[in-house]
Amino acid sequence: MKLGLLAGEGIRSFSPLLFRRLYGLLYEQLSPTDPAHIRAEIANRGWIGFNVTTPYKESVYSLLDTQEEVVEKIHAVNTVAIYPDGRWHGYNTDFEAAKYLLQEWTSVYLPWEAIYILGTGGAARAVAWAHRTVFPEVPICFVSRDSTSLPFFPAPHSLITYEESASHRFPSRVLLVQATPLGMFPHIRSSPPFPLERIQPTWLVWDLVYNPNPTAFLRAARRRGAPIESGLHLFRKQAEYSLAIWTDLWRRAYRSRAS
Repeated sequence: MKLGLLAGEGIRSFSPLLFRRLYGLLYEQLSPTDPAHIRAEIANRGWIGFNVTTPYKESVYSLLDTQEEVVEKIHAVNTVAIYPDGRWHGYNTDFEAAKYLLQEWTSVYLPWEAIYILGTGGAARAVAWAHRTVFPEVPICFVSRDSTSLPFFPAPHSLITYEESASHRFPSRVLLVQATPLGMFPHIRSSPPFPLERIQPTWLVWDLVYNPNPTAFLRAARRRGAPIESGLHLFRKQAEYSLAIWTDLWRRAYRSRAS
């Protein structure tokens, strides 16, 4: 069962390490030189599935033959299953993992009155849609560098800029999600331009970046007295969902061919 990861040239993902050492699988990382050749490059490697991370989560969407409903709704994919006839079927296991974690955290942390998500990319939309599924009545607000409308998110939400967040009227209990690649190794000193002085001890701050752990953003939030969660839980959980998808595909469609 050959698997892999599509990732940008500078991305240092733990996925190859996890799948090779923990699960003993053939798993390699690929940084395509030309997006037009992605399907051909993957076919040459004989993968039956792969994960997708920055900056390919949205671009791979256009290459899918079929996809789960959630992928269609948020236009972002992070897991692909490749069938023997060459069809690509897309999933978003970030969504599934986020949904699981959000339900778990309701028993640990006080209910939050709103979720604020830094970033508008594929990971941000996956978390937002998971939150919408678990807490349909809790307001969602994205925080971005500009105030243009958010594409590909089919649920009620608001959008403010980082500059506006300095004077924004936040509720007392907030789930703040850092969903950009900022702060990821090796650029560990970078952080999104969110005004840290707005973070309160009654907030829960979650950074989807897991390398380093904790990030500079989480360390700053902790100094403000807020409880924090790193991206490591999301990373491990989405990997479990990905592996279940590929294992089922292998058993149903490939194992008889290999024997």
